[in-house]
Amino acid sequence: MTDRTGPPADPGFPAPPWRARGTLWLSLFTTREPLPLPADLSPLGSRHSLAVLLVRYTEGTLRYDEFAVASPVRRGRRVGLHCHGIRVDSAASLRGGRALWGIPKEPARFSWSEDSVRVSDDAGTLAALRLGPLGRWRVPVPYAPGHVFGRIGADRIHLAGRLSGRLGTGRLGVQEWSGRLPELRRADPLCALALSPARFFFPAGTRQGPAAPALHP
Repeated sequence: MTDRTGPPADPGFPAPPWRARGTLWLSLFTTREPLPLPADLSPLGSRHSLAVLLVRYTEGTLRYDEFAVASPVRRGRRVGLHCHGIRVDSAASLRGGRALWGIPKEPARFSWSEDSVRVSDDAGTLAALRLGPLGRWRVPVPYAPGHVFGRIGADRIHLAGRLSGRLGTGRLGVQEWSGRLPELRRADPLCALALSPARFFFPAGTRQGPAAPALHP
């Protein structure tokens, strides 16, 4: 039987499920070096593929900004993302991400302008990203999976989230990129999409058996 993870007593974050509305930008880049993955996760395509996500959750359970870099992966028949780094500007989101789903969230600050955002922490700028207008064509997406693989202790955690909204072309390019992030082959993405307006649903995670340590390629 699959066990569901649950929050500790007085956790300092909302109990799942979390529901939100906002905007999601997603770009796919290639890295200079192959990305390390745990042995129980297989790359979906190339180990050089890096998904960069920027999300503004403006309504719902929590309101916060999020920046993530992740590898598209699979575990058995399940396809999702393995986060190499994820930054948020909400303490409740940080605590909940770690405790509920084993997602290694860290704190950051987000400075927005009309067409860009700067993500920084106490060590300096992590990334400065340029944003473009959403494409004129957008198609309704009534349901899309949003799966993420995390880890709590020795266990692999599976977050089977759901997304819906209007999907179209977007722009999420790189102006500055820290050496603390995976090195990109080039600053222009292979593709860039946006979901806006977007709806998000994040249920409790499920334990999927033991996780393997990270392996370097």
